[in-house]
Amino acid sequence: MSGGKATFQDLEGGGTFTVQYNPKEFKADKSVSWKEHDDQGQGKAPLEFQKGGPLVVTMDLYFDTTNEGNSDVRGKWVNKLLFLTNPLIPDQNDTKKKRPPKVMFSWGGFKVTCVVESVNTTYLMFSEGGNPVRARCTVKLKEYEVKDFEAGSGGSHIAGTKVKLVTSSGGTASAIAAANGISTAALLAANPSISDPMDVPAGMTLNISGSIGGFSASASFSFGF
Repeated sequence: MSGGKATFQDLEGGGTFTVQYNPKEFKADKSVSWKEHDDQGQGKAPLEFQKGGPLVVTMDLYFDTTNEGNSDVRGKWVNKLLFLTNPLIPDQNDTKKKRPPKVMFSWGGFKVTCVVESVNTTYLMFSEGGNPVRARCTVKLKEYEVKDFEAGSGGSHIAGTKVKLVTSSGGTASAIAAANGISTAALLAANPSISDPMDVPAGMTLNISGSIGGFSASASFSFGF
């Protein structure tokens, strides 16, 4: 995905946090709630729609200070991410309560207004003095306000999503399709620029906006870069 490094923008006055390294991939989960009718038949639909759940995005972010004098990775990087979980904003429904800020996560053309639901940190390397110098943060974001996806042509699709593969050796169309939860035929139909399905060049932008169709109570998309 083009557009430089991923950012977390505090939409309520706290500035912008730019990651040290872009995630290798991120996962976006969308759920929809349906209720089964007890008295099926008699002209009633077997399922009744309840609500659409928020988009949930998860990713692993890595931070490393081994080339920065082995400074503590917490103060240099991790704490800036954790700051977005601090309850500093007065709740509009109850001014006595405070909540963490709304955040805009952006990476290239992918943007979502969300809150940071969790940050799970694993410290992977330490200096001789015992300070952590490398960390992996598993970040979970939850969409702040549920929004509808646009409909693609020919049915119910997720529209407007593109994936740019930045791999050292490229890959096959079937492997790329499997990694993103779609069929090889759908991937090739949406990307006529793929001349050789057995050798998709590294760095090629692949459009999957018209490839994900049909009904599903939940959808999970993994984007690898």
